[in-house]
Amino acid sequence: MPLAVYLFAVSWPLAMAFALLFSAARPILWRMLPLAALPALMLGMLQTTPDLVSGAWFVLGLSMGLDQVSRLFLIFTATLWIAASSAARHWMRDDARATGFGVLFLMAMSGNLGLILSKDAMAFYGAFALMSFASYGLVLHTRDPGAQSAARLYIGFVVIGELILFSGLVLAATQSGSILLADMRAADLSGLTVALLLVGFGIKLGVMPLHFWLPPAHGAAPVPASAVLSGAMIKAGLFGILSAVPLGVVAYPDHGTLVMAAGMVTIFAALLLGVQESSAKTVLGYSSVSQMGIIALGLGAALMTPEAWPALLPVLVFLAAHHALSKGAMFLGVGAWAAQTGRVARLILGAALLAPALVLAGMPFSSGGFGKEALKSALVLGSEVWLPWLTLALTLSGLATTFLMARALANLWTNPPKAPRTKPEALALPFLSLAGVAIALPVIWPVLDDRIAAPVLAAKPGALWPLAVGVLIALTAAVAAYAQKIGLRAFFSGITAPGRALSDQLGRQWAAKRRAARRVGTAVPRSLSNHAHRWRLGQTAIAGLIVAVMMIEATATLRATQIKTPAVLLSAPSQEMELDKPDLSTDRQMEDADAARDTFSDRYGPSGRSPD
Repeated sequence: MPLAVYLFAVSWPLAMAFALLFSAARPILWRMLPLAALPALMLGMLQTTPDLVSGAWFVLGLSMGLDQVSRLFLIFTATLWIAASSAARHWMRDDARATGFGVLFLMAMSGNLGLILSKDAMAFYGAFALMSFASYGLVLHTRDPGAQSAARLYIGFVVIGELILFSGLVLAATQSGSILLADMRAADLSGLTVALLLVGFGIKLGVMPLHFWLPPAHGAAPVPASAVLSGAMIKAGLFGILSAVPLGVVAYPDHGTLVMAAGMVTIFAALLLGVQESSAKTVLGYSSVSQMGIIALGLGAALMTPEAWPALLPVLVFLAAHHALSKGAMFLGVGAWAAQTGRVARLILGAALLAPALVLAGMPFSSGGFGKEALKSALVLGSEVWLPWLTLALTLSGLATTFLMARALANLWTNPPKAPRTKPEALALPFLSLAGVAIALPVIWPVLDDRIAAPVLAAKPGALWPLAVGVLIALTAAVAAYAQKIGLRAFFSGITAPGRALSDQLGRQWAAKRRAARRVGTAVPRSLSNHAHRWRLGQTAIAGLIVAVMMIEATATLRATQIKTPAVLLSAPSQEMELDKPDLSTDRQMEDADAARDTFSDRYGPSGRSPD
């Protein structure tokens, strides 16, 4: 690829920034803002083979090109800049300082893309400085006290970091005998040189204790600037370490120990600091610091054990792309949510924000889940002493990220950020597009480079329990904080209020039914009495009662005339005779028989006959 193509990809945003100074060109340039990073994206997509071109006409020579790592960095960085530019052209529509923001935004974009394409130390440092100093204006944009304080802190770290980085690059060029980054990366650099490079790039990376500038800057800058500050510019620190430090060549155990220790502290200290913030953007800034702690674990392992570097490199590049796209989507989503005026629209965008938040937290089968599991597998090749602690830190990092995401989403409702008056859908579209790319990253990554994607896709999809436990603890903490805020008595009263309301409702319904039953019990007899009086049913009822009594008496008389013959035992005739026939042997017995006959005749009449 000719050098002019690389220069055009870098200088096109600068040309647009210069043209933006002329009022006549501003309307069309603001519409063209998303196209500023398009040449760089196309270059990364089309240049699939390593390439290095030079120009001797520059001061000390100029070398630009792409290799396997820088090509992937260029693709996801340009993608993020395009999405942020699409949001910026609407975010700044009615801003009085829109022109200044646009100029600095394009300058920072040019520097960010330029350092990725640069292959010599001088061009790299120039692009790195352009990006850093232009970003100062983005942080200072609103000019309020918070922005001024954050900008002062940011520029102080930038100046110190640039001096340290310049010193490290000069020593690296001297010791390697070349200003080419590839030669520095292959040389046996001294411990001091590596330390300077790590600190210089580490300030931009935001690893503790070099992180102090990052969360305030993210909170103060406008949303489009925050997206690229967190998603793209802090990755410039990682890219610089990958480009200039001889990872995988020389072992630096002391440096590796410090970097890994800083990474583990960063993961969890950022959580403790971030959950205390009330601004969603600041919390997301601390989340970026925590995520860079994960990157530091891999860098520390590579410094300590060069043999693990071939396995660590593809994972670190994938984690960089994962964080850039997901965190950029989170920042754009915060702005899109704040611009909505309807409650339903905010609920929909709030639900959409859960997608990149879960990806960052390490949801199984997402880029976060694959990336962490791949890093665990790569760390097996490193120090056996550190391996259990690194594995534990990576596992628990899902809890830390979940807490921070929950805090950021809660702050959206309790402390909504300011947003300009613009078309809500104009800000929602870049967010949703970038979130879709972040979700689909495990599918897109092998299409971009199947060789570097193989170690990541071969990893496990990730564990669900850290995310689930984090959500449970976050909900518990939210409930406890709410109870403490309103008081325990009011809290328990609120919890039991639905039960009391249901009990009262049931009581009212039962009382209403009892009143209705009483009314019915009173009304029915009265109604029957009225009908009886109207139809003269009283005399009829008495007559019916008399008839019923007479019928009952008649029925009883008929039943009494029915005579039942006593049972006769046929099996004992002798006994039957003794029982049925009287013994007439004496006069007394005969008189008794006559008396019995007279009694029978009186009762049944003269026609009655003896039972035998």
